[in-house]
Amino acid sequence: MEDEIFNVFPEISTERLNLREIKKEDAESIYKLLSNPEVIKHDTFELFTNIKQAEDILKWFNNEFKERRAIFWGISLKNQPEIIGFCKCEIEIPKVRADLGYDLTPEYWNMGIMTETLNAIIDFAFQTLHVNRIEAAVYTKNNASIRVLEKLGFVKEGILRERSYWRSSCHDMMMLSILKKEYCIKEKQIAFNL
Repeated sequence: MEDEIFNVFPEISTERLNLREIKKEDAESIYKLLSNPEVIKHDTFELFTNIKQAEDILKWFNNEFKERRAIFWGISLKNQPEIIGFCKCEIEIPKVRADLGYDLTPEYWNMGIMTETLNAIIDFAFQTLHVNRIEAAVYTKNNASIRVLEKLGFVKEGILRERSYWRSSCHDMMMLSILKKEYCIKEKQIAFNL
């Protein structure tokens, strides 16, 4: 099954959210998200200054899926078409490791949206991709993101010194991970549309 997931984009539904393919029509939403200094404060993305940057990144998202390297889900509220954020699951080593990354519009912070999103994607990665480990490298000063991951059962492994470079300097990153045997797949209202 995991080899077939790249044939058709795997949409996921949760109690409040739809995680879906990001399309050309979503360029404005992606631009709005990544042109917000609060969103990218702890991110490797540079601040977007024009819609072409959003169009280019959408092409990259779609190419990563076509090349079977990563899935970028657009996050939208049920019955609302506009994307309010996105989450990527990069398959680094098939059946072994996946890497998470995500961004969310500030007006939806502290509402459990990212926790709900990540919960669904973690279930998908363990159940459908059959990876053994999921990891996330987070800027050490991004306390909110670290808290969300710890809430989901991720364990801090340590600091990766000057691992990332953005805004003209190197930054330390906190590596967090969760193993399949540590993650309890609970009964949830999550539907995978493969």
